[in-house]
Amino acid sequence: MSSRARLLPVVPLLLLPLSACGHENDDRATDSIAPAPAPSATESPSGTPESTGRYPAFAATDYVYRLEVMCFCPQVGPVKVRVEGGKVAGATALSGDGRGKPAPDYTRLSINDIIAMANDPAAAKVEVTWPDGQDHPTSVAVDRIANATDDEVTYTIKNVRVLP
Repeated sequence: MSSRARLLPVVPLLLLPLSACGHENDDRATDSIAPAPAPSATESPSGTPESTGRYPAFAATDYVYRLEVMCFCPQVGPVKVRVEGGKVAGATALSGDGRGKPAPDYTRLSINDIIAMANDPAAAKVEVTWPDGQDHPTSVAVDRIANATDDEVTYTIKNVRVLP
């Protein structure tokens, strides 16, 4: 049997991982799992430039919180951010190979830095999840350029603890 004939049955197996890739322009993805219920938090409408600029600043100046940045950038997982006097004093990776080490610069953000991105009138689209009665958002998704690829960033904010 030739080497080509021996490889023929293996080719579909080699292509199998590629079949999981989607198409960016597909109208609808199908999944047999029912969607999760919508969060009870208040969300902004599509976040067009007309609707940005309405989110208030976070009043605390000394606090720690857990931040996750999801973007087309190296993923570091959750990061503990410490803010003192309104400025980021440190950011430490909480998982993976970098656990306990300083996190990358793009994770060194105060909650007000993230709110400022939600308020940016130049952003093409902004989606904010801000639970009723809470003094900060839990999620800010920013699409900086309409119809561009790889410019979207989502910030999730958890475990905010104001320091005395």
